Amino acid sequence: MAIANDGGDRSNCVVCSSDAGSVESSRYFHSRRTVLEMLRDRGYDVPDSELTRSLPEFRSIFGEKPNHESLTIRVSLLSDPSNKVLVCFMGTTDIIRKETIRALHIDIAEKERLNRLILIVQSKMTAYAQKYLDASPFKVEILNINDLLVNITKHVMQPKYQLLTADEKQALLMKHSLEEKQLPHMLKADAIARYYGLEKGQVIKITNNGELVDSVVSYRCVV
Repeated sequence: MAIANDGGDRSNCVVCSSDAGSVESSRYFHSRRTVLEMLRDRGYDVPDSELTRSLPEFRSIFGEKPNHESLTIRVSLLSDPSNKVLVCFMGTTDIIRKETIRALHIDIAEKERLNRLILIVQSKMTAYAQKYLDASPFKVEILNINDLLVNITKHVMQPKYQLLTADEKQALLMKHSLEEKQLPHMLKADAIARYYGLEKGQVIKITNNGELVDSVVSYRCVV
């Protein structure tokens, strides 16, 4: 889900082959910017300065081998400043164990009042660590850094997505005399659903704009 520094989409291998800096810093730069774009698209208050930062500027701040703890992101919803999300990069350990998650979780519980925690991982997580997170009092998302190197929503062929409010969803169902289960489905594991952090039962409006045809609108309910 990352954007190349010159504004065009590139795969990670192309970025690395044309970049004189470290691969590690490039990966963190692109994945972190995708996360910031994702958070803004979800309605969080993300400063423009974070989104416009170039790769050289990123390296001047975080170095060629960034400390993953320094990459942490804390933002709140524009519509509700008390609704906070924390994004943590988990580094390059061989495997993420329960002890690591517990230490992080306790630290967060003592210092932050979160609604959501997003973990950016590069390693597998043990079943015990996952089970521990499942019992968290706030929502926890786990994203792999490799899935964030290219921002899938920025592709020219991607349609426009708009999450319906609860009232808009009800109005849609009433207008067409439908039940929720009759709407076309989108899996919660779908890449777009994960990008927007969609939950089961939410409905997203999809608008396809073509050069030769008028806009085509469809809807999907997350299951």
